[in-house]
Amino acid sequence: MTSLTKGIFIVAAKRTPFGTYGGKFVKTSALELQEVAAKSALTSANIKPEIVDSVVIGNVLANTSSDSIFLPRHLLLRCGISLDKPALGVNRLCGSGFQAVVNGAQNILCGDSQVVLTGGVDNMSQAPHAVRNIRFGVPLGSTPELEDTLWVGLTDTYCKLPMALTAEKLASQYK
Repeated sequence: MTSLTKGIFIVAAKRTPFGTYGGKFVKTSALELQEVAAKSALTSANIKPEIVDSVVIGNVLANTSSDSIFLPRHLLLRCGISLDKPALGVNRLCGSGFQAVVNGAQNILCGDSQVVLTGGVDNMSQAPHAVRNIRFGVPLGSTPELEDTLWVGLTDTYCKLPMALTAEKLASQYK
């Protein structure tokens, strides 16, 4: 095991308020939510965008807006961080925001970055409904099924449990 050879510090932490499902943030994209928190964190720590070396953002629901797969890159641009800096999106389900912090620390430890903007964001109210398997047409007389991507996406099809119940089982098991 190696020892920590350089200090890693969280110099600011900001978040948006929790909203209710279908509530005040129903028309606010995950990018817009993350932008508010990121800019606020940069401002409160007096960090200029020019010194940020990389951006790592945790996001699970990567289909909540037409550009949500570009969320880390678009956040970088909206925060005034240079286009030539890397922006990474991570998905570790409920731990995505924390994993972003871990990845940011790893970037610093390996010498790729000195200053990393990290965060995590989702807006469940913007999860769309989808109709699958119609791209190449549907048979005459069939009725395509409308799918709630939020509910389906948060259920592990392997064990047939929603993530919240999986977390509850783990909490009981490991108290």
